[in-house]
Amino acid sequence: MKKLTRLLLVSISIYMANFTYAEESAVPAAPAVTPEQTEKARMDALKVLIKRQQYSQAYELANRMLSEHEGLPDFDFLYGMASVESQHYDQALFAFERLVLTFPKQPRYRLELARTHFYLRNLTRAEVEFNNVLKQNPPEPVQKNVKRFMERITDLKRSVESKFMFVVDVGGGYDTNINSATSEKELPKEELIFPVDIALDDASRETGSAYWSALAHMMYIAPLTKTSAFDGRMVVSNRSNSETPIYDLTTAMGELGYSFYTGPIKWRGAGRYQFVQLDGEELLNSQSLLGQANWLLKKGANIGFGLNYGMSSYPDNSDGDITQQQFNLSYASAPEKDSWKLTLIFGTDSTDEASNKHSGKTYQGFTYQSTSLTGQRSSRYWTFSILSNEYDAINTALYTKIRKDQNATFGIGWRYNFSSHFSFRNDYSVNYNDSTLQANTYTRAKAEIGLTYNF
Repeated sequence: MKKLTRLLLVSISIYMANFTYAEESAVPAAPAVTPEQTEKARMDALKVLIKRQQYSQAYELANRMLSEHEGLPDFDFLYGMASVESQHYDQALFAFERLVLTFPKQPRYRLELARTHFYLRNLTRAEVEFNNVLKQNPPEPVQKNVKRFMERITDLKRSVESKFMFVVDVGGGYDTNINSATSEKELPKEELIFPVDIALDDASRETGSAYWSALAHMMYIAPLTKTSAFDGRMVVSNRSNSETPIYDLTTAMGELGYSFYTGPIKWRGAGRYQFVQLDGEELLNSQSLLGQANWLLKKGANIGFGLNYGMSSYPDNSDGDITQQQFNLSYASAPEKDSWKLTLIFGTDSTDEASNKHSGKTYQGFTYQSTSLTGQRSSRYWTFSILSNEYDAINTALYTKIRKDQNATFGIGWRYNFSSHFSFRNDYSVNYNDSTLQANTYTRAKAEIGLTYNF
């Protein structure tokens, strides 16, 4: 009986095992999920998050997808929207720049790029892109939205916001004439008080040298009201030459100002102190008062006026004090892809001591600056200036002729912005000074590259 029972139990166990196996075999296996289906699901999830305005979650998801999807138009747009709405403006800038470069006639992409520049307070670039959107004749609701932004830009230009800026720039290059000296070996007796030509040693002739430079610029604006503010600025720079330290230059400048708006005109008054060292020793210091006015015209152009009244003193020459007066008048075109500015300059340097009268002068000239936005991250620029100087008296200790100079400078360069904070620049310039005195006639050329970081 026990044996029969055991046989029955074994049979039942075998039957149940076979039944269970048959049941499991009858259920079909779930199909494998392909990578394409996974990515489609993630894109759909990203769209849903943006539609629900859950931008922080959308930005986190898009960041995880970035390495595989960056450069795809659909993803770039979603990533840009998630970034700009979650206040990751630099990331949004990259995305919308790619889209505008690929689809320059798509107004929505350009609108979002303009909006990103606006939030970064790149008001000039924002204004350029908003104008480009309007030129594409978008639908009426888009035009109304753009005009609201343009009105806001105008308001910002006529109002004051708290602002802190710190800029660091380092560079290096080559200067063919670090001492702005003549290339001639002799000074002709015809312009000297001496009866013979005077031979010049190497230190008195043009000297070329490689150099490196560093500059730090700090500015803070503290609003008092919506239309008035105090501001403080400080600039420190140093340039060191590889050939000789004699012409190494260090400067420091501090400025405190007060500004306010009356309608479209911004007024500013300031006091400035500047300190200059040559080869580690004090060369001069100056104090000056500044007055400035800038009138913003309706279409974005502006007219500027400035005056500077100050005094420079030389520690090693008690009779060398100079009183300086300078006036300038400028006109700047409205922000566009290509913009320009023309500045007229007039001034006088006068001396208190008769023995130093030959250092006084009157001068006038102009500067023309042109800037072109060559891409979403790059710009090129060039400048041309002419300045005419006439000195008040002959330096009778050396010369028989009065000094008159005609100076012309041409510069060209370009800048590439890796982000809103970090950029690379490349600058070239040529300067020619034609003087009635051979010692002050020279040519000078410079080439420089540099990196700039601001925050």
